[in-house]
Amino acid sequence: MTHMEALRRRSEIVNRIRNFFIELRYVEVDTPILAAHPIPEAHLELFETAYLPPEYRGGDPVPLFLLPSPEYYLKQLLASGCGSLFEITHTFRNSESIGPQHSPEFTMLEYYTVDADGDDSLGITADLLRALGVTAEPLILTMEDAFARYAGVDLAALLAGTPTEPAGLKQKEEEFQKVFLTDVEPALPTDRPVFVTRYPAVVPTLARAIPGTPWADRWELYLGGMEVANCYGEETDPGRIEAFFRQQQAAKRENCRVQHPVEGAFLEGGAPLPRCSGAALGVDRLVMYLLGVTDIERVLSFTLFR
Repeated sequence: MTHMEALRRRSEIVNRIRNFFIELRYVEVDTPILAAHPIPEAHLELFETAYLPPEYRGGDPVPLFLLPSPEYYLKQLLASGCGSLFEITHTFRNSESIGPQHSPEFTMLEYYTVDADGDDSLGITADLLRALGVTAEPLILTMEDAFARYAGVDLAALLAGTPTEPAGLKQKEEEFQKVFLTDVEPALPTDRPVFVTRYPAVVPTLARAIPGTPWADRWELYLGGMEVANCYGEETDPGRIEAFFRQQQAAKRENCRVQHPVEGAFLEGGAPLPRCSGAALGVDRLVMYLLGVTDIERVLSFTLFR
């Protein structure tokens, strides 16, 4: 397949994705990719630029940042009563490796379903894959099952007695990540889509904790061994959302070179977030999988340095 043929196929795939959600009566929205006050994410480096007002004559420029996700704006629309929505947009992550599966600028599909949980989003995503021509039935397994099957580790036992102080939580998270990245992720099947569900709640995210369990309402989708989508049954409690972002902001000060201001509360002054589930899917990797190519440059019109 030539590069131009791959780009034509990509265009067809993106149109089919858009039509899939439009037929489900999701609202397609268009949010900013340039922001003065991004939400803090502890381990994501941002691209920084500045706005120079027309009257600028040596005064202070206004710092702006390219966003790694449209989450902040999409959730404002959800809280305002927009209903189920989706966006296909460019997103940016600085200080990441450039290679066969990575590009600092990439295309993301992010979609939120109102009155839904992670299981509902999993079904929608499986339907999307079928609409795009994926015939292999997906494998759906919990993270606990994946640890037992591919690493021989009892994940519930590993997490048992998790301390509540930050240092103890961080240690448990690191133990989980080490086994997952070393033993579990590389062993996931590549001949069919794989949904890994019920992530440990000890990993800090905005996925809703499942009451009475050590798990969070979260899944990730793997296609051909690549992590392609990440989904949460969203946390809606304003206090927990704010506490999470305070923790992220503190961690970002230690982990990231590019710092940015955070203005007010995440949804300050607005209505609370409705019960919903949100998924973020890497369009470039999805196209790679559907076309059977192994280098992301084959499905991009242009790359950063070429």
